[in-house]
Amino acid sequence: MKRKLQLGAGLLVSLLFVALSLRGRDLPAIARALSAANYAYLVPYFAILLAIHVVRTVRWGMLIAPLRKIPFRRLNAVCAVGFMALVVLPFRIGELGRPYLVREKGGLSGTAALASVVVERVLDGIVVALMLVLLLLRVSGSGREIAWVRAGGWAMFGFFAGLLAFLLLAWWQQDLALRLTRATFGRLSTKLGEKLASTLETFLSGLRALPSWKSLAGIVAWTAVYWGINGWGMQILARGFGIHLSLVQAYTVLGVLVIGVMIPAGPGMAGTFQYFTQLGLALFLAGGLTSARAAAYANVLWAAQFVQQVGLGLVFLFSRDLARGRHVTLGELMHAEEAMGEGGAASSREGTVGGF
Repeated sequence: MKRKLQLGAGLLVSLLFVALSLRGRDLPAIARALSAANYAYLVPYFAILLAIHVVRTVRWGMLIAPLRKIPFRRLNAVCAVGFMALVVLPFRIGELGRPYLVREKGGLSGTAALASVVVERVLDGIVVALMLVLLLLRVSGSGREIAWVRAGGWAMFGFFAGLLAFLLLAWWQQDLALRLTRATFGRLSTKLGEKLASTLETFLSGLRALPSWKSLAGIVAWTAVYWGINGWGMQILARGFGIHLSLVQAYTVLGVLVIGVMIPAGPGMAGTFQYFTQLGLALFLAGGLTSARAAAYANVLWAAQFVQQVGLGLVFLFSRDLARGRHVTLGELMHAEEAMGEGGAASSREGTVGGF
């Protein structure tokens, strides 16, 4: 029932943003823009998407290495299927795909692996938010769209900076964090407070086993490469639609897009992806949000990423490197949270998480 509600809510969010992305648009003009596009630019863009996948895989391998040394072949399969789950499953529950798939009984719990994903997301959020805030200083004008984007950039930066502050506090004062969790949620239910405290304890154990500050410097560098390639790829594909963006403009559009896809939506992040891509382009294109070229580009950009991530995931879904010969389904990944909760509690009791 919980998953059905999440799917339903995600579909409603997607439908809302699909409607917003099409409101006031000239649909025949969008069809003409799609027909006139030069799809030869998809060739280098798909190559860039593969490079992005490799960079993300290498970076996560560096983050998870202190928890468990994982061969690249298996890590690559886990990332391919995990990124597919993130795209296909609603409400971003696919974020749990990689921690669930990489866990090993008696060696690495899913909850501990989840710590690496949280750190990864915090790094991404801070880098993109800071990039967007700085780039907007170079965007002239003071229209409604720019005001929205600026507010979103600062909100995103504040959220991830606050999350980073909490992680640092929990790192230094674990006992205090656990007491606060029990005291806060224990008022609602003693069982709930204990369960959340146990999960937090396992999570913090994994967090403490993450790379040193020196290693994190390398991970930050890979993060910069990852987002740099992303913006460059968006700039190249835009040329196929007669949209000539500077790198500053392309990275600004990327930052706006990232804000949008943070909103939990339906499968494929449909709706939020298209609308916020168009919102970013509206800062630079004549016609603003009603530009037919912007709508055509946003939909092809979404389709290219969807096809690449789902296609790559399907290739590795049946790989022997994925789950030690065991068959994995998307339905199983839908319920990764419950499975990891059980495994995480057991690993915490056994003291096998990341050497703790």
